Amino acid sequence: MATESIGTLIPTAIPGYTDSADIQAALRAYHYGSYAYDPANTSAASLVSPSIAKTIYDITTDITALENRPSSGGEVNTVQPAATSFTPPEIPDGFIWVDEDGTIGGLPISATAIFTNSAPTTSLTTGVIWVDKDAESITANPFIPQAVINAKGDLLVGTANDIASVLSVGTTGFFLKANSATTSGLEWAASTADIDGVTAGTGLSGGGTSGTVTLSINTAVTADLTTAQTLTNKTIALDSNAVSGTIAQFNTAVTDADFATVAGNETLTNKTIDASTNTLTGVVTLTGTQTLTNKTLTAPIVNLAFNAQTGTTYTLVAADRNKLVTSSNGAAVTITIPTGVFAAGEQINVQSIGVGLTTISGAAVTITSTGASALAPILRARFSAATIICTAAGVFTVIGDIS
Repeated sequence: MATESIGTLIPTAIPGYTDSADIQAALRAYHYGSYAYDPANTSAASLVSPSIAKTIYDITTDITALENRPSSGGEVNTVQPAATSFTPPEIPDGFIWVDEDGTIGGLPISATAIFTNSAPTTSLTTGVIWVDKDAESITANPFIPQAVINAKGDLLVGTANDIASVLSVGTTGFFLKANSATTSGLEWAASTADIDGVTAGTGLSGGGTSGTVTLSINTAVTADLTTAQTLTNKTIALDSNAVSGTIAQFNTAVTDADFATVAGNETLTNKTIDASTNTLTGVVTLTGTQTLTNKTLTAPIVNLAFNAQTGTTYTLVAADRNKLVTSSNGAAVTITIPTGVFAAGEQINVQSIGVGLTTISGAAVTITSTGASALAPILRARFSAATIICTAAGVFTVIGDIS
């Protein structure tokens, strides 16, 4: 029997399409690339290429080689690394050798770290890292050692170019200020007062020149919320809070007629309207307890909103309440009523405007209708419409032009 390749990127063999079916022969050809291959073979050179067995063997070999090759890393040793120490025999990129005894003994052949008390001056090469052995001097090192900090609040400050020093924390209550006369250019200094004193003005009492200064409202001069006040020619801005007490002065020239008509979009919160023969027009929001005497509330005109669907399936959402959902498709359309979305009394209008008729179904809800299938009524014809009404939690009735 002949074999044929089944692919280009990862090819393997299968029996010829004109050969008789033999499942065992087919599996051998598929896995080993040949009918004649002996699965007991132990030589990789005998694997047929291409074949599934040869591909798996090559992948396994590559994984083993990668596992034996170290990635970026390093070691601490007195002997610098040699290429023969690695598999394959070469020093990998990123390998760092730390010379344990601090003697290089010649130029290193890989990235190297030197552990000494002073910066190296010989045997330098690209990639050399110096690790300061004693970390005591902050002027000779390219970093600030942790041992320089002696106490809480110590600050590292520059005293000259490339020279750092420690400025100890100042006295409690002092602040840090610039002073070019000091070595560091900084100093801790006592606070000086910018305010000589606080004096009470109109409506206030108290004050002082030192320590904690307290000011109090003088209720004999200013209004508060508890003491009875006489307000003359004052404007009172009302919000949701009640005004109690006695308002002794009011502009008597203003009558009910000046306040009784509310036109346009108005929000009345905790207000009492007690004037006659006036009309509230526009969108009026009444919140809290209201007294409306002889008032006409004119409701605004609300237009029907649309949700046009052109697919073959659609699941209703909460935003479809009181909308007209239209379905337009050449094939049959299914509109699904979900569970847990609509409450009793809410309704959705649907209309089939495409050639494909629309079926109304439910997802874990109960549907009642006069349709041939009461649980899945169908809009009778193109441009037929119906209304879906939620009559109870999870219960819907469909009324309209259905079949």
